[in-house]
Amino acid sequence: MKKKTILVLTVMILSSLFLFAQGGSEERLTEDGRQIVTYWYYHKGNEATIQENAIARFNASQDEYFVEGFSVPDKQKYLVAMASDESPDVIALTNAEVISYQTNGLLEDMSTMGEANGFDFSIYDKPAVTANSVDGRMYAYPLTSVVIQMFYNKDLLASIGETEPPTTMEELFEMAEKATTLDADGNIDILGYPLFPLASARQELIYAFGGRWAAEDGVTPTANCEGNIKSLEMNMAFREKYGVEKVQRFVATGNTNRYTPQDIFFAGKQLFRFDGPWFANNIKQYNPDINFGVAMVPGTEADPELLGVSRYENTSLAIPVVAKEKDGAYAFISWFVTEGAKDFLLEIGSLPANNTLYDDPDLLASNEAFPSFMEALKTGNGIEAPRMDYSAEYISMVDEYLDYIYNGTMGIEDALNELQAQAEAMAD
Repeated sequence: MKKKTILVLTVMILSSLFLFAQGGSEERLTEDGRQIVTYWYYHKGNEATIQENAIARFNASQDEYFVEGFSVPDKQKYLVAMASDESPDVIALTNAEVISYQTNGLLEDMSTMGEANGFDFSIYDKPAVTANSVDGRMYAYPLTSVVIQMFYNKDLLASIGETEPPTTMEELFEMAEKATTLDADGNIDILGYPLFPLASARQELIYAFGGRWAAEDGVTPTANCEGNIKSLEMNMAFREKYGVEKVQRFVATGNTNRYTPQDIFFAGKQLFRFDGPWFANNIKQYNPDINFGVAMVPGTEADPELLGVSRYENTSLAIPVVAKEKDGAYAFISWFVTEGAKDFLLEIGSLPANNTLYDDPDLLASNEAFPSFMEALKTGNGIEAPRMDYSAEYISMVDEYLDYIYNGTMGIEDALNELQAQAEAMAD
């Protein structure tokens, strides 16, 4: 807590000294009299070009403000600038960074600014609001969303006599058993159960059973909750059936080749895959002959309403408290997340955070995975990552203890109870 206080005081003192020295904020105008607004984004290459295209559309849409964009991939430079007289007026952040920055008091209250400007907050569903809020106030407006859903190989599904993807994890397990095959040496040749990618096994595969790593408040650890146990029981039942070491070896190979031409899904060696909407384009790039489908992540027989459950993340736009041109910054952000959002999303290929775009025909047609992903967004079953002060250390410990379970070093409940105890000790 002392480090956070020092950081806040440093920013406040430096910004106050600058304003005193300048006699107030220095006005920066274009030759035609427009107020200049600076915008820093972390995108590079083609994505930076897409950001600049959006900026150009905003500048052409009105004659009061002129946004200057800068590609700044190094987020440390954000913090340095925000503790000096060189702060940008608008910054692009992930929602996790929004929480981190505002924990240190670095961002403007966008709820207050929105209320003063008549912003329609109903364009955001609950996950988008909570993911960008601290103590019930929003400190950024989300622009894009990330969720994960289920890809499946239609030919492998047909080979086991099925025509429709599963809607519960119990159905998925049965199909996975039928589809998993071994080679002549007894090693796994085709993997049915979605144990890979590793992050999806820690998140979506857990969430589908109602499991969570943190309570709804985001800060109370729930490592040994019932949903986590149930998920890992099914996970281990599959591993033990085919051999823990053999499964680990296959998954490790999959991890090494992820998103390469040798990816196990592209090679026709994976029935179910939990991944993002970009995966549809990856398939077309590396093996357009794969006959694949997309469906929402299943719930369970006990909790079918969890259909479509997934991690939920954003790219968001915020205003530093030391920004000089806050009115222009707000005008740009509010335009970008509303009338400027669709063109940007079409160019960059991302899902919307703005719920008025969930049924947009152009967006739905732009990626064949989007219809299922948009339906998942509509469920509101997005799960925010833990947001305790020690989140990074906690998630690292989660991965560590999952490895103990997967390797058979520790039993499920013993491992999760020990993880819970360590997380609670970190919170004290």
